[in-house]
Amino acid sequence: MSLDQPEDLESAKDDIERLAEAEIRLAHFQAEQIRYATTYFGYPEVPVNNDLSTLGVSGLARLHLNNAGDPWVHGSAQMHTKEFEREALAFVADLYGIADDYWGYTTSGGTEGNLYGMYMAREYFGAKGEPPLFIYSASSHYSIPKNARLLQLSTRTIECDLAGEMNYNALKETLKETEATWPERPGLAISLNIGTTMTGAIDQVIRINDVLSEIDWPQEKVLIHADAALLGLIYPFIEGNPNLFENGVNSIAVSGHKFAGTIHPCGIFLTKKSLHGQAFGDHWIPYVGTEDTTISGSRNGFLALNLWYVLRKKGRHGLAREAKTCIENAEYLTKQLNEMNYPEVSMAPNQNIVVFQKPSDAMINKYQLPAEGGIAHVVVMQHITRSRIDGFCRNLRESLEQAD
Repeated sequence: MSLDQPEDLESAKDDIERLAEAEIRLAHFQAEQIRYATTYFGYPEVPVNNDLSTLGVSGLARLHLNNAGDPWVHGSAQMHTKEFEREALAFVADLYGIADDYWGYTTSGGTEGNLYGMYMAREYFGAKGEPPLFIYSASSHYSIPKNARLLQLSTRTIECDLAGEMNYNALKETLKETEATWPERPGLAISLNIGTTMTGAIDQVIRINDVLSEIDWPQEKVLIHADAALLGLIYPFIEGNPNLFENGVNSIAVSGHKFAGTIHPCGIFLTKKSLHGQAFGDHWIPYVGTEDTTISGSRNGFLALNLWYVLRKKGRHGLAREAKTCIENAEYLTKQLNEMNYPEVSMAPNQNIVVFQKPSDAMINKYQLPAEGGIAHVVVMQHITRSRIDGFCRNLRESLEQAD
């Protein structure tokens, strides 16, 4: 059948029209997303990162890059980015002072990192014949109780203060009550918030250790997981912050698409290598020629490459500089809001989240602000410059005037 027959010409015409329609739709969608990016204030992501354009045009984005299984075992297939993944893990492990004893992998995001930390605690205590009691605060990310349900963990929720930090007296009372029903004292898996979702509150690991010490809870029966989705790459640069792993933290989840700015959702889970081995042992899978040590089998190698590239490009000094700028701009926003006498303004010290009374629906929609319980917040990321803050405050004043 020759191409000049009517049905072939009609088919070719349909193909061209379909392609043109797809290209036009994508162009409109891109323009819309770029417009949204200019007022992306409420969530802890960087909406545009020109640093990553190099990877986009390099041709790597069109390759199949599958980091199946353990990052330290290449496996049978050769198309992966595990070499880069390990370097990204080493960078973060070095920030937290565990470069000589760590295991981890690149996750799909903070939820998976939290799930793995909780999963590891369940397996660690389960291997000892002690199903754990999982403790988390009422201000924890929504992934925490969801993961607990998935893992069928026994849980206790600890109330918080008004700023969102764990109430340590409530923790103490809860643990005392636990002894009445669990005389042998179960293994405790405690979730530590390094920056809560709405207010950015930090649960103090030293205060938690003090509570455990006061009631003589054995150290060998405690594992602490840190949910550090937003602040994981800011926390190490703030003077005065205690070293988490030196103070009893056993694992940590960090998001790559937040402060690191990878654009595509991803994250890092890290723990002590020795602890990981005690929890899981060997899980060799002949089919892929590697250890099955991660939540998902196939993992997106391009995400690991993105994370490696951003960390490599910024380095320690770049991240520290950006953290300092974001905190200073958050202080600037706080000052601007206070000068206009806006209600309920607060900002935790050395943080980049500014909380204030929920504004009008128009402001919520324009600036994509999350609101909860009568408050809203701005997460001051790298893209929120002082000129953008000025524009936000100007719009906020106008909305108040219109309300009057």
